[in-house]
Amino acid sequence: MVEEERIKSIRRIGLVSTIVLGLLFHELYKSTGVPFLAFISPVNESKWEHWKMAYSPMVIVGTIEYVMLKRTNWKLPNYLFSIAGGIAVFELTTFGLIELYEIVFGHSHLGVHVSTFLLGAYAGHRGKYWILNHLKPSRLLTVVGAVLLIVQFVIFAFFTYSPPRLDYFKDSIT
Repeated sequence: MVEEERIKSIRRIGLVSTIVLGLLFHELYKSTGVPFLAFISPVNESKWEHWKMAYSPMVIVGTIEYVMLKRTNWKLPNYLFSIAGGIAVFELTTFGLIELYEIVFGHSHLGVHVSTFLLGAYAGHRGKYWILNHLKPSRLLTVVGAVLLIVQFVIFAFFTYSPPRLDYFKDSIT
């Protein structure tokens, strides 16, 4: 019973940490100007750049959670795949709901962005742990998870410095 409570505590702290880091990451690059941080935090106000607010904290917190959860008796098969899946749920929930809101109402505002971010973080964490609890251990899923995480990082890096000329990638302030 104590072990279950410890796991639940790690999961709750992970969710809160992901939210806090994501919100801090919004201004991280702009406030520091450190070039490497452009790969993991938004460099402008384009919709695309904000996807990093889901990806980077989930990877960082997921890594720390993994170390902490390994110390429990909980098996962690497919952990990389669960992080990749959780990130996908986080991103699709957050940005899908923002797009839906904008389709219905014509525009969105800060309250919509923050509330969908919070909902996305919650859904992403639930998704991550659903994958851990329900999918059978698989080396293939572990490899797929690693590939998905690396590919998304590479895409972020590439589009940060060479974004397509599409509205989704344009800085909404300029």
